[in-house]
Amino acid sequence: MNKADQINSQIDALAAIRREKEYIRSQLRSSNKKISAVSQRIFEPVPATSNRIVGVSRLVSNGLAVYEGLRMGSGFIRAVRTFFRRRK
Repeated sequence: MNKADQINSQIDALAAIRREKEYIRSQLRSSNKKISAVSQRIFEPVPATSNRIVGVSRLVSNGLAVYEGLRMGSGFIRAVRTFFRRRK
């Protein structure tokens, strides 16, 4: 391989890296848009209900979902801690 071939292969490699980098950036942008759309849907204000029972039911349901999430998260953290404690 002469010097010109080495330079051309380096340029091709750099071009491939640039294409891959741009592809990954576009994937990150689209992922960021999806995450922001989902977070906006999650935290949007609850529409007014015509029935009080439906509102109370929704409130209880959301409260139970939050409780279950916290409970699952604390169980996961506890499991990770015990896993790393045993490895000493």
